[in-house]
Amino acid sequence: MQIKKRLSINNWISLIVAVLIAISLSWSFWNIYRADRNEKLVDEMIKTAFERIALRDDYLLNREERAGIQWHLKSEALRKLLETASESFSSAEDKLLLQEAQKNFDATFSSFSSIIERSKREARRANSRLIFDEAGTRQIGQVFLKAYALMDIINRLHESTVREKTKAQNWALLLIIILFAGSGIAIIVNSTSLNRMVAKRLTALDQGIEIIGNGNLNYQIPVTGNDELADLAKAVNETVAKLKQSYTSVENLQREISERKKLEEDLKKLYLHQQTLLDAIPDIIMEVDKNKIYTWANQPGIKFFGKDVLGKAADFYFVREQGTFDKVQPLFNGSNDLIYLESWQKRKDGQERLLAWWCRVLKDTQGNVSGALSSARDITEIRQAEEEIKKLNEELEQRVAQRTAELSTKTADLERINKVFVDRELRMRELKKRIAELEKHKG
Repeated sequence: MQIKKRLSINNWISLIVAVLIAISLSWSFWNIYRADRNEKLVDEMIKTAFERIALRDDYLLNREERAGIQWHLKSEALRKLLETASESFSSAEDKLLLQEAQKNFDATFSSFSSIIERSKREARRANSRLIFDEAGTRQIGQVFLKAYALMDIINRLHESTVREKTKAQNWALLLIIILFAGSGIAIIVNSTSLNRMVAKRLTALDQGIEIIGNGNLNYQIPVTGNDELADLAKAVNETVAKLKQSYTSVENLQREISERKKLEEDLKKLYLHQQTLLDAIPDIIMEVDKNKIYTWANQPGIKFFGKDVLGKAADFYFVREQGTFDKVQPLFNGSNDLIYLESWQKRKDGQERLLAWWCRVLKDTQGNVSGALSSARDITEIRQAEEEIKKLNEELEQRVAQRTAELSTKTADLERINKVFVDRELRMRELKKRIAELEKHKG
């Protein structure tokens, strides 16, 4: 059984005992209250009965009408008390006593009432005593006997109420003692068993932790039961196993740390080397994120755009109408092509310069586009020289065309003159040949 459950049992025992004590106390107090109420009722009956007897004797001695009237009032009060008692008392013995008391009361009431009625009818002398005959004397004796019997019954009822009250008090005390003793024994037994078990298990756990603390990682704490201490022992054993594994691999960890430090140093050297190379390159090298915000620049880039270039959008430096973003958009769509473009940019001194850009996409380890890396070269002077050369070439071509035309004209004239000379030479040759033939015919 788990420790938490054992403690819960103690709590439930305490709660049940508290409820039972409350119920028993309520029941006991109710019985004590009822017994006390009945006792007070009987005391009132005794008091009323004594007063009734005193008024009876006063009437018999003095024959005063006042005494008779008060006797009747006290009789009615005693009658009501008897009726109340018959409803209040519940035991069979008390009810029998009340029935007998009611009979005696009725007998005394009817007999003494007839005596009072008869005395009213008889003539009385001043300051004379009432004289009874033998029948009247017997009747008065019966009244006395019934009155004494009534008082005896009332006294017995009083004794019964005292006994009931004492019994209720004793029962309440006994119930409280039994409940407290029973609950105390149950709690003590459960707590003692729990304490012994916990003390024993904690001692074993403490000894095991001490052995492990001394360096014996092969020791396993015994696991018994299925309570919280067993879970704790399992957790300690698992922790020791992991600790042993970590101790076993400590050399590998140290080697890994050394390799990581060496790798970090190599990476740092490589970074510094690459940074030096990038700074030594005269071309501008800029990096933008996927929102086309500058995130890195080499020294030529910072020198061109200014120290505040990082964090600014690339189009902040655009001048003139241009479709640069449209041309590089394939890179941000994932294209791996190298894109060349020319763009007019504003230098930090405000001068407009033409930059030739070579752009390539940057991706993370998952292949997602993270930005672009671009190198640029200021070709403003080159473009100006090209424009100048183009202009000179155009002028040269015009001059060549003009000279060509002039040469063509002169060549045509020369060809025409040459043709004239050639024709003349041919004619001269023909003439010389004819002269030679003529001279030959003459000879």
